[in-house]
Amino acid sequence: MPTHQSHDKSKEAVADILKGKPVDSGKLFSYFKVFMGDRAVAAITPSSRYLVRRVMKALDLEHAKDIIEYGAAQGVMTRTMLGKLRKDAKVLAIELNKDLFESLRDVSDPRLTIYNGDVREIDQLAPRFGVGSADVIFSGIPFAFLSPEDRHALLKKTAHLLRPGGRFVAYQVTTHLIPLLKLYFKKVRIELEIRNLPPHFVFTAFK
Repeated sequence: MPTHQSHDKSKEAVADILKGKPVDSGKLFSYFKVFMGDRAVAAITPSSRYLVRRVMKALDLEHAKDIIEYGAAQGVMTRTMLGKLRKDAKVLAIELNKDLFESLRDVSDPRLTIYNGDVREIDQLAPRFGVGSADVIFSGIPFAFLSPEDRHALLKKTAHLLRPGGRFVAYQVTTHLIPLLKLYFKKVRIELEIRNLPPHFVFTAFK
């Protein structure tokens, strides 16, 4: 289990990435420890500014009011998104890993609601937190670690939660999600960001 010291260093690594600074190897290793301690964490390192930028563009935040985030981790995407969102927007960010979730508590924004739980229960969580439907749902969770049944179930719930014309954006290490997305969405756009460790695909699926 990660120690408080490694958790603090991991938070510092995220802060450096957000500022575009080089990341100290010691801080980066602390993130590795969180990753190794929980196979449900999607990436080996926090998202690079290049991946963050590409995901933000895919979200089309100018037109988004109700947003759900699957797997907020330490909030690299969350923090950046809040800086670009309209004032009347609402965000529900869900993170399963307790150590990573603690970092989200540092984010103070009245538009943000955070929850330590499982996104597979999103059909119950969304109405619980006042989200009837969403303009955008985006995800950093590793779908490859879910069972085939859970992948289908989560994508079906995701498509159902989106408003007509809404979008689901997922950043993933592999392409295995492509055929599944095409089953539940009208159109799927595929991009690759190589300036990340590891490189990530960014899928934008339109309802």
